[in-house]
Amino acid sequence: MDEKSTDISLNRSIKDNSVDESVHSLATSAASQETITIVNRETGESTVIVKDWTDEEEQKLVWKVDFIVLPILYFAFFILQLDRGNISNVYTDTHFYSMLDLNNTKINIASALFSIGIVVFEIPFNVVLQRVSPSVFLSAQIFLWSLVATLQTKITNIQGFYATRFILGAMEAGFIPGGLYYLSTWYKKSELGFRHTLYFFGNLTAGALSGLIAAGILKDLPGVNGLYGWQWIFLVEGVTGLGYAVIFFLALPESTTYPAAFWNKKWFYFDERERSILRRRILLDDPSKIVSTRKTSHKDIWSTFKNPVPWLHVLISLSILQTITALGSYLPLIIKSMGFSVFEANARSSIPQWATMVTLVILTYTSKRFKARGFTILLVVVWQLAAQIALRELPASASATQRFAALCFLYAPGMVVHVLNSAWLSANVRSPRERSVALAMLIMAANIGGVCGGQILRDSDKPLYRKGFLSLVIVDAFSLLVVAYTIGFYYSKNKKADKLYGKLKSKSLDDEEQNNVVNSLDRGVVYVGFGLDESEKEGLAVNILKSNFRFIV
Repeated sequence: MDEKSTDISLNRSIKDNSVDESVHSLATSAASQETITIVNRETGESTVIVKDWTDEEEQKLVWKVDFIVLPILYFAFFILQLDRGNISNVYTDTHFYSMLDLNNTKINIASALFSIGIVVFEIPFNVVLQRVSPSVFLSAQIFLWSLVATLQTKITNIQGFYATRFILGAMEAGFIPGGLYYLSTWYKKSELGFRHTLYFFGNLTAGALSGLIAAGILKDLPGVNGLYGWQWIFLVEGVTGLGYAVIFFLALPESTTYPAAFWNKKWFYFDERERSILRRRILLDDPSKIVSTRKTSHKDIWSTFKNPVPWLHVLISLSILQTITALGSYLPLIIKSMGFSVFEANARSSIPQWATMVTLVILTYTSKRFKARGFTILLVVVWQLAAQIALRELPASASATQRFAALCFLYAPGMVVHVLNSAWLSANVRSPRERSVALAMLIMAANIGGVCGGQILRDSDKPLYRKGFLSLVIVDAFSLLVVAYTIGFYYSKNKKADKLYGKLKSKSLDDEEQNNVVNSLDRGVVYVGFGLDESEKEGLAVNILKSNFRFIV
């Protein structure tokens, strides 16, 4: 069959299934250029996408996006971690500790309430984000959680402490997966791994600097204007967040189709051609993104829940983050118990965070360079398991320096797995709507891990926490099994797809750029949105089953 007759048969197939044949072209000419026709079965519209730009032009545009979008999200994540993580530094203030008569149980309850607040509102807030302006919703979140963080200066009893921790968690719910989803609207799948890393760097930088900031505040500000050191920590970092909420609202661009802040009607970050390229390059990479996520409903949530892929990644983050959450609230206190002063304990608590950042950069690069996302995560889990055993088996006579070094070696890999796992999940979920829900599930899992992990280290197990670390060894061993199973699951699915549809001709199974088509016909026609199952039942075209999608292993 020649090319002309093939095109006619495709058009007839579209017509026979009541698909609107009005084609919206996003370029002027398709001659000798990469072209794809996207059929949205929800709206009945066909859209022709033509690549009429050079790779060099696109790369310069990506750098421009990096310069505009990434710093805004980076500092937002920085503020979030500063306001949620400073509690571990506050615990080292003897006045705060004695005022609330704190102990291991009360600290664990506060940690659990914070995580529960996030878990309860994670998916609802993530769905709301997709229906309203990102700059409005996310900046409102920053303002509200920063206000709650600032008002923590007024805590006088344990009930108020519990209440503010729960409300703070609720106000932060949805922000992390919302940021991840927002990034996916600006970048190709092959570009997202490194951008996820830079996004999480905001979290890690805040963790690294918060100890140094708290050390300085607790040393110099207690008594100034009648405030205790812990009050100054909440005040300084909370007010900083309130100020950044305004900057975030004024600066964050809405989307690739409206690359300006919500309030801005006069000027854009990108000119007309750049806006056109931004939108088309994303659709060429992943045609499913043409489907509006503003229609995300309970059906999308249920569809995601029925998909085994997100649950595998949920189990990975849920189990591997037990160690980080167990240590997170207590890190300065654990270091202090080794014999260091309050100032030294808070300052030293930043060192494991810097170690995590260096580890993350190296492993993000190697996982992309060698196309081994799953095996990189497996390696890091083995590292954490070995470090867990090493710290537990240190003799009681070990020096404070030796214990601190072992603690750093254990802390460094934990967050790395979660960051790589989020990028791995994002690459292996086809639908944009399901992807946003899946990322919310992943962050929920991380916080459920916080509820569980916060209960592992107990006062009765001090100072060596041998029972606690034995529990963490068992959990890490479970993580190892889940990661290995996930790799095997994806490998098996890819082999089955090769057997049914044939091997991909020009791309490696591990190449993220291969997954740029959800369901395609041989001549560049791609069907997206709901209704695909119906078309298969009707026998629209057997070629729809010939998927180019392969899981990233």
